[in-house]
Amino acid sequence: MIILHLVMSNDFAGIEQHVNELALKQMENNEVYIISTNEIAHQFNQNLNVISINNFGRRSLFNIYKLFKIIKKFNPHIIHTHGSKTTQIIKIIKPILNAKYACTIHGIKSKTNIYEHADIIIGVSDKTIEAIKNKTLVINNWWNPAYKEHSIPDNSKPKFAIAIGRLEKVKGFDQLIKSWEAVDSKLLIIGSGGEKNSLNQLIENLKLSHKIEIVDEVPPSDLVNYYKQASVLIVSSLREGGPRVALEALYMKVPVISTDVGHMNKILPKEFLAEPNNQTALKELIVKYVNKMHLFDQSSIFEYVSEEFSLESQSKKILKAYEEALSRS
Repeated sequence: MIILHLVMSNDFAGIEQHVNELALKQMENNEVYIISTNEIAHQFNQNLNVISINNFGRRSLFNIYKLFKIIKKFNPHIIHTHGSKTTQIIKIIKPILNAKYACTIHGIKSKTNIYEHADIIIGVSDKTIEAIKNKTLVINNWWNPAYKEHSIPDNSKPKFAIAIGRLEKVKGFDQLIKSWEAVDSKLLIIGSGGEKNSLNQLIENLKLSHKIEIVDEVPPSDLVNYYKQASVLIVSSLREGGPRVALEALYMKVPVISTDVGHMNKILPKEFLAEPNNQTALKELIVKYVNKMHLFDQSSIFEYVSEEFSLESQSKKILKAYEEALSRS
């Protein structure tokens, strides 16, 4: 099978890492290509077949035609888009492509009609596809396969609580920081983004600099060292498609408490969840559990995530969706 992934971002973040890992797995038994922008093409694994293009607007007909010519050269059986921009572009040229068209919805979207033209519509959680009218399937994210060799937890005493993600309002880090006033242990917020200065200012205003630190620019390969030293991961997001970091932490046998976003209510019991965008509920959850997670046995959750949320299991589901779509030709 010839598979072509299309991703047009300026930053190499969660979606791009998802494509990188999936493509590597798929190329074990398939011919796989990635078309990506010049800004991030070099960040994909060097063993992948990556075609670099200039980024362009979704209404640039000249550049869309150039993209069409590139796609036709590879004659793929499946074109798999990631993100609303790539999905809209392939929607335009779908009638003249001799290929099935898959899209993955990685987050909560206010406008979903562009996805409904795809032959395969995949959501990374139930909440990402709630508004889709056509037939869909949920294939969740997976924990980072590179962590497989590091799954034995550090036996030393955990040093800190962690929260990981882009420093954007949707991640709720401001609510997390405000909730930490009543907690004595150390918190590391790991990530970069536009909210960094305002979050550091909030930490300073609340006089919490002695126990909250923002750690910037940590490569994904280095996150494993933070997981191995963490007592708990806290997800404070207002909304999420996944979140993947929770899967990574649980695979690494780090307990998790979270807002009720993405697929978290399918993984964690209700008592470890707080209502999203509810400062009081998040603070109550943190105060109640953050220093006591060692008292709760989450081993069955660790095992469940290890088995059900692996790249191996999820990539098989995606390949099956491809095959079913092609059989309908």
